[in-house]
Amino acid sequence: MRKISYIVLIFVSGGLIHGCATSNSVGGAGNGKTGFNTPGNGAAVHATAMNGKQSQGESKCLPVTGTDVTSASSMTSTSEQDISDIMEQSTAPESLERITAETDIPMVMNEKVQYFIDYFSKTQHDIFAKWLERSEQYIPKMKKILRDNGLPEDLVYMALIESGFNTHAMSRRRACGPWQFIRSTARLYNLKVDWWIDERRNPEKSTLAAARYLKNLYDTFGSWYLAEAAYNAGPIKIMRAMQRHKTDNFWNLADHKSLKKETRDYVPKLIAAAMIAKNPSAYGFTDLDYEKPMEKDTVTLAHQIDLHVAAKLADTSYETIKELNPELLRWATPPVQSYTLNIPSGAKEQFLAGLENLPRSELFSYKRYLIRQGDSLYVIARAYGVPLQELRSMNHIRNVKELRPGHAIIIPVSPYAHREAVAYKERVKTINYDPDQGAKTNSRYIYYRVKQGDTLWDIAHKFDVTVSRIKYSNGLRGRLIKPNMVLKIPKIIARED
Repeated sequence: MRKISYIVLIFVSGGLIHGCATSNSVGGAGNGKTGFNTPGNGAAVHATAMNGKQSQGESKCLPVTGTDVTSASSMTSTSEQDISDIMEQSTAPESLERITAETDIPMVMNEKVQYFIDYFSKTQHDIFAKWLERSEQYIPKMKKILRDNGLPEDLVYMALIESGFNTHAMSRRRACGPWQFIRSTARLYNLKVDWWIDERRNPEKSTLAAARYLKNLYDTFGSWYLAEAAYNAGPIKIMRAMQRHKTDNFWNLADHKSLKKETRDYVPKLIAAAMIAKNPSAYGFTDLDYEKPMEKDTVTLAHQIDLHVAAKLADTSYETIKELNPELLRWATPPVQSYTLNIPSGAKEQFLAGLENLPRSELFSYKRYLIRQGDSLYVIARAYGVPLQELRSMNHIRNVKELRPGHAIIIPVSPYAHREAVAYKERVKTINYDPDQGAKTNSRYIYYRVKQGDTLWDIAHKFDVTVSRIKYSNGLRGRLIKPNMVLKIPKIIARED
């Protein structure tokens, strides 16, 4: 245990602790949103990637010391022959791991692999068929990225069991995208995640991040099976299991319960999925209607653009632009100095010509809002559906107390998809009670008569404002209110200049 603690301390001090998570089911689907649940899977685990070098043997596990740990930038390239030599040294309980002419990751057939072949091809045949049909959109480019980074191309089938190649897959642990990265790991591998954009959803960018992560893991363990298990559970957990059971053979580790069932099943799932995907008709997957990759061009933008405007310039639909750019979370590109946008193939010349003739003010617009007496940035942010921190950032607001009535702030609101103060005001009108029933309104306030049993929290929740805002508007110091007391409930009304 002291040795393990020492290793963990080294990685913490070196800033290399990070993670990647899969869901509690195949394809990140345990959250009930995508995919399906596989039997007996545990909760998602945040992986912790490390660098280092460890030899691959049949049962003996070499100790790892601080000198074995290297930084991610000092990784060495591994040739395909080296990978083959290393893989052939590791034996499974029933047969030898082997790289065949059809695969470039080690393949083995045993009872567990056969179980998942039957599960995918029979129990979940229809769902797995959809995954296979979707896969052809992404596999060619993903394989090229893996190959260009010196990795086996067949690691692409990890994305098949992680997400079913669903760019919008989200697990219960908030792991996202085809490779199911959690936020912390994504950022460590240079994937941007904020209110505007989530590059975990980008097939190319997330695959490049996954390639770098997997290369780190292989350099640590010298075995693709252990690297794959570490992608699921985290290298610290794999290393602890190796030291506990005195083996660096994945199949020996899988015989013990030191690893969660999800991790013990991860490698046989991958082998089963790869075998089926490479020869689907042999496993009953016939008449598959593969989805073709969407042909696209790219344009580099120097400022934000509303995706509705971009769609008009490219003579396509807003939905097509969103589909071509799954990383975009909003109706517009992010506020950065340079952004590469995907548009339909053949539309680039037309797009650039239209862009040149379009005034910058028509590319993207913000709502201008004048602060009124009693306004709070929190309530404004909530009314417009913008995170408070984002609102502060784009208006360079360090201290909200500096805001004064009459000050103007900008709010990112799409002119095509309103969720703004007008919608908020209409919502207030739906609770425009008869005065005898408890409330009436004017242009700035709703007047509410307190009923027996009411609390400030209940009233605030009913009218979608904060307790502090009600207290401020009514000069209340405490939270004590009495029946028949009339309270002023402030409304937000936008002023545009």
